[in-house]
Parts: sequence; C-alpha cells; structure tokens
Amino acid sequence: MQEIGITKTQKRFQRIAVVALGSALMLGGIIGLFLPVVPGDLLIGAGVLMLSTQYAWLRQAVEKCRARVPFVRRTLTRLSACWETCRRRFTNPGDPGSQLGV
Repeated sequence: MQEIGITKTQKRFQRIAVVALGSALMLGGIIGLFLPVVPGDLLIGAGVLMLSTQYAWLRQAVEKCRARVPFVRRTLTRLSACWETCRRRFTNPGDPGSQLGV
C-alpha cells in the first residue's frame, strides 16, 4: 500500500513540474514578444506543447491548429517529437508511476 502513495505523489509532482515549466515558458515567450533578443514565438510554442499534455481543451486547440495550418502542423510535429524524446529520456519505463499522466 505504501507504493501507491508514492506513485500518486510522483505523478502529482510531475504534473506540477510540467505545468510550472510550461507556464514559465509561456510567460517568457510573452515577454520575448516585446524583447528583440528572446525568441518569443518559439517559447510560446514549447509552453503550449508542454501544457497540452495536461489540459484537454489546449490539446484540442493544438489539434485544430495542426489541421488548419500546414506550417504549424510541421512545426508542432517536430516540437512534439522533441518533447517526447526528452520525456522518454527522463522517465523510467519500468516504473508506471514515472510516466507523465494525461
């Protein structure tokens, strides 16, 4: 029974970490839109992709964007592949509690 509590805690911590990092990227991207040095659009895109794993409404919006605009579809596909590679690198495939939950 102790393992179930640890798994829930790990999933909660991972969710909080993903939401915090995604929000920070979004905020940095918004600031970057006004600063000439920071690539705001790239940071906003990365933040949206991170947050779309946690929020169904954002995931649906990303899918609509992919369907309507071919350039966005290619870019989001590349960023999604990069995000999945990073996620797999930092999770333990043998531990079901270490998977990022939806």
